[in-house]
Amino acid sequence: MTAVSLAGPPLRAWQREAFDAWTKADRSAVVEAVTGTGKTTLGIAAVADGITRGRDVLVVVPGIELLEQWHGAIRRTLPDIPVGRRGGGHADSFDGKRILVSTVHSAISTSAPQPSTPALLVADEVHRYGALTFSQLLSDTFQERIGLTATFERSDDGVERFLLPYFRTLIEGCSYERGHADGILAPVSVMLVAVPFDATEAAEYQEYDELARKLRGDLIDKFGCTGEPFGEFMRDVQLLGGGEGAVPSTWVARKYLYAFSKRRSLLAECRGKREALRGLGSVLKEAGRALAFSETRESSRASAEVLLEEGVLAAPFTSDLSRPDRARLLTEFRNGTLTALVAPKVLDEGVDVPEADVGIILASSKSRRQMIQRMGRIIRPKSDGRPASFLVMYAENSSEDPRNGAHGTFLEQLTGIASQVVTVSAEEAPALLSEWMSSVPQAPEYETDTTPASESTVSVTPSARVEDVAAIAHRLVDDDVPEEVIDARVENAEISQVLLTVGVKGTVDDFDMALACLSILEPRQISVLIMRYGLGGEPPKRQAEIGARIGVSSSQVSRIERTAIEHLGDTVAGQLLSDVMARLESV
Repeated sequence: MTAVSLAGPPLRAWQREAFDAWTKADRSAVVEAVTGTGKTTLGIAAVADGITRGRDVLVVVPGIELLEQWHGAIRRTLPDIPVGRRGGGHADSFDGKRILVSTVHSAISTSAPQPSTPALLVADEVHRYGALTFSQLLSDTFQERIGLTATFERSDDGVERFLLPYFRTLIEGCSYERGHADGILAPVSVMLVAVPFDATEAAEYQEYDELARKLRGDLIDKFGCTGEPFGEFMRDVQLLGGGEGAVPSTWVARKYLYAFSKRRSLLAECRGKREALRGLGSVLKEAGRALAFSETRESSRASAEVLLEEGVLAAPFTSDLSRPDRARLLTEFRNGTLTALVAPKVLDEGVDVPEADVGIILASSKSRRQMIQRMGRIIRPKSDGRPASFLVMYAENSSEDPRNGAHGTFLEQLTGIASQVVTVSAEEAPALLSEWMSSVPQAPEYETDTTPASESTVSVTPSARVEDVAAIAHRLVDDDVPEEVIDARVENAEISQVLLTVGVKGTVDDFDMALACLSILEPRQISVLIMRYGLGGEPPKRQAEIGARIGVSSSQVSRIERTAIEHLGDTVAGQLLSDVMARLESV
């Protein structure tokens, strides 16, 4: 068979080793390599190997951004091989294409095209496909398969139940230590920033934390919920919460979910974190590019607003932005005009983010996978060899506090590559960050926009460009998303679709499950979603109608709805709703 050559640089040492290990495992394995070390390149090497041996290749990705990134990377690396796309408005098939890049939603649909020859499956962000709905992807149609992930773990049993039986082998591709030793990852300084609750927040947190701990014990000891892993515990609690309200187990489950939600909200919206971020403003203005990771869209906007008030050209980067806005922000961040991006989960996976000098965690995550994804956005190698700075803010005496065991595994990994890991107060953080940044040998030089003038809407005048970007940033901080029940751009649009489908044609059991999932939300959020999606026996209502009923503006209803949908998507409730949708689609 004709050999296929790859355009571009040769494989790195770890990539060659992982590729050889994959072939020795009968071309069926998951390769785990931390973010920023080159998983996509390894995947394309597997694609080329499959094409050389006459295989058709399906590359599956979680979302549209990765669809476009993989398609572009394959076209650059394998320019002579026909490659198609499916999802995001594209409907290619294997007819005339040797390689098909597809979103997972398109790949598991009943109309998904099937290869006619022996085939290879490349599953990017493979941990995602351990969910019950997405596990439909794992078909015996693909005799050869490679999964790629930064962290091969889930909070439920999806790895053991679906992924390992299918892929069979786990290959350690590139750890932090290997990436650091091979010069793939930059050295890093880590600062743990202790932020106090104010008196009101502290009292509320203690109340809900104690209640959640007590109810968790009751749910495990009295009502048979699985204690570990936590994802399985939450699944059991959600199922109990869907029972009859008069049953003690249902009452306890719903009360736990409410306390859990309130505790999480207090950590995400801690006022001290925002003020600590404000204190960093003067340093961030001179510190090159910064990425800040928040918990919700609302907190992203609020944090970006704080930085703008301190003279930092910052913008929120959220999943409800239009594609042109998202592309423009990334372009301006890449060339250094935009100093900071503040984002919730949307930057964790699937977006090709330019390298940054400073990373700030505003809402610490219990997920090792999420923390590793975020770290990978910061410790990509710098052209001048300068170190990266990573700040983790945490509320003192909370579940985020490392003294209480938070981030244990993640921090252990960091100590192997970090030049220093220090704990400081919010007041001490600006001076220390300034000291770290002053040790940089020279100011970083960023890429410039090379788009031809005829194709670019960006002014070539630097001052005008800054003013233009500042106007965009202020608009996004204050922007309300136009009213639409379902928007395919929104990260958790599937959750909205499930609720709407349940409202229109769901059974009694579907309604019970949907309402049980909503029980983790605040009362006003529940009311809005019930009216918005017709879950209360009435037709779905427009935001203006809902606003009139509860005494708020339609834009406030929009914000309440988006925050609630985002929260559902972040929890096991989102997976349960996806399972409901899968059942409805099969009817």
